[in-house]
Amino acid sequence: MINNPLPMHPGKVLAELYMEEMGLSQTALAKLCGCSHRKINEIVNGKRSISVEFALVLEDKLGTSAEMWVQIQAEYDLWRARQRVA
Repeated sequence: MINNPLPMHPGKVLAELYMEEMGLSQTALAKLCGCSHRKINEIVNGKRSISVEFALVLEDKLGTSAEMWVQIQAEYDLWRARQRVA
């Protein structure tokens, strides 16, 4: 299990698959989502998780599903927990 590659942090998915494709800067996404630039920056840089509540915001503003964000976050968190336990 320890050799499994690190799954992509949801912030990286957000930045590379959504923000880049939609031409959104961190500032523009923060404004769209009604949150601080710092929050977006921390998520994009893997320093902050995507909460269930923020997953709902992304669902509404980006047309994605909240379940997708929650699943990506859960997979990332589970991988990290397995590494700590091992």
